[in-house]
Amino acid sequence: MSRARRIGATRIDLNELIKRSALAVLAILAVLLPVLKVSLVSESDDIVLGDFRLLGGAAYLLLVAFLCGLSTVVIDSMRAHSRFIDIAGLIIAVAAVSRAAYSLSASLIRNPIAVDAPPQRLDQLAQVSLSYGSVPLLLILFGALWQSRKSWRS
Repeated sequence: MSRARRIGATRIDLNELIKRSALAVLAILAVLLPVLKVSLVSESDDIVLGDFRLLGGAAYLLLVAFLCGLSTVVIDSMRAHSRFIDIAGLIIAVAAVSRAAYSLSASLIRNPIAVDAPPQRLDQLAQVSLSYGSVPLLLILFGALWQSRKSWRS
């Protein structure tokens, strides 16, 4: 059931507006909240998506993609490009999740030969774990998959 409203000459689908605005809010949260937590012996540090160890400046492409997706609901001339915007958001979300998973798995995998040897570098002492910012990032991944599947069907 599609609820559509008219504002002037523009037809706005309210369900689509709610879904895309939820994805835009999740994108903002994913960029602002820390995704990984790095703990050393005496201190800990949070890594956000925009940190150079994860995506760097490319993290803001996540915001751009989902805010452009939100604008496809309101601006008539952008509706024709909504499929490609959804695909771009999905690609960036997959890149963000895979880069965070790589950083997490690289810290968990230790060299089995040198178990008794002391670590040579400071980053081998660090323990990396997921932080609360990883929840919006995973929700964005599933939402982008769902949105791109839905846009290609119509």
